[in-house]
Amino acid sequence: MERPLRRGFPGFQLLFATNPLASPGGTVEKTDTTPEATLHREAAEEAQLTLTDPVRLGWVLDETGEVYGGVGPNARLRLAARITAIGPAAVDPATGRPFARMLATPAQAAALLGWGPPGQRQAQLAAETARERWGLPAARTAAIEEIPAEGMRLS
Repeated sequence: MERPLRRGFPGFQLLFATNPLASPGGTVEKTDTTPEATLHREAAEEAQLTLTDPVRLGWVLDETGEVYGGVGPNARLRLAARITAIGPAAVDPATGRPFARMLATPAQAAALLGWGPPGQRQAQLAAETARERWGLPAARTAAIEEIPAEGMRLS
C-alpha cells in the first residue's frame, strides 16, 4: 500500500521529467465540480502549474485517512496531466508556505516519497500514459533538480 504524503513532509512537489507530469494533491472543495477540477486547482495553488488533458489512472486505498485528519478508510483518485506552464513560485494558500518544486522521473519520485510497489506501479502507468496519450519520450534517469523560483518555459 502507498504511504500517504503527509502535510508535515518538507514540501516536495514533484514534476516528472517526461515533460512533465505533476503530483500535487489535496481534497475536493465545494467549488470543485469534478476530480479533474480539483487537480487543476491544487496544481495551481501548490506548484503554480497550468495543466491540460487530465487522465484518471486509478484509485489507492487509504485504510486510515490519517493524511486527512484520520477520516477513516477512503479511496484516493490518482490522475496524470500534461503541464503546459510552470509559473513563479508562490505561497500555497492552504499551508501559508511555498513548496519546493523538483524535477524527477516517475520512478525517482516514487522512490523518494517511499511509495513502495504500489507507487512504482503508478509511476510506470503515468510514464506509459505520457508516452501513449501525449507522445512524450520515456523519462531518462537524471539528477533531481529544483525548478527556479521564477518558473520555467516548456518547449
